[in-house]
Amino acid sequence: MRKIRMKRDAEKTKRRNAVVVGLILVGLMIVSTAGYSLMGNEDEDSSTKEYRGLEFVRQNGLWRTVISNQVFGFQYLPEEVGNVSVLGTYDINSYVGKPLYFVKPDAATSEILNNLGDYVLRWQEACIEGIECGGDYPVKNCSDNVIVFEFPENNETEVYKKESCVYISGDSVRGADAFLYKVLKIS
Repeated sequence: MRKIRMKRDAEKTKRRNAVVVGLILVGLMIVSTAGYSLMGNEDEDSSTKEYRGLEFVRQNGLWRTVISNQVFGFQYLPEEVGNVSVLGTYDINSYVGKPLYFVKPDAATSEILNNLGDYVLRWQEACIEGIECGGDYPVKNCSDNVIVFEFPENNETEVYKKESCVYISGDSVRGADAFLYKVLKIS
């Protein structure tokens, strides 16, 4: 049999239980917040490197630097792509307000667009005269800003220019970073 309780005692017990549950929830929130902040990104390297007066900070797998109040991100530091041959002259003004076309785009395409996307008018996949691209894409020539990704058998990474066409061959991401460092006048 249940005990007969006074209404006042029942309300007191109910209020006490609500306070206990509330304190447990607040404690859980504090502990989880503290655990999350202490856990952080243990595997994330937050190191800093300097190159020619620019500070590169490692964040979320990319080396980030600020140039003219614009943040740029790269997978490789300038010294890590220093052995990549980059032939030709490059200037960001060649891309400002103009379409940028990619032939055989790959992972390096996003690397380039993450850095130049705010400057170009638009980007599009395309074919270039003389190269089979296997798609229904517009055919461009080297009077347009075209970036062509090549995969040579020797796998040597290099970047070279013919008119307005930029050819990135070998390790495309390393080549793209070397190209971007030239375009941004970092190296």
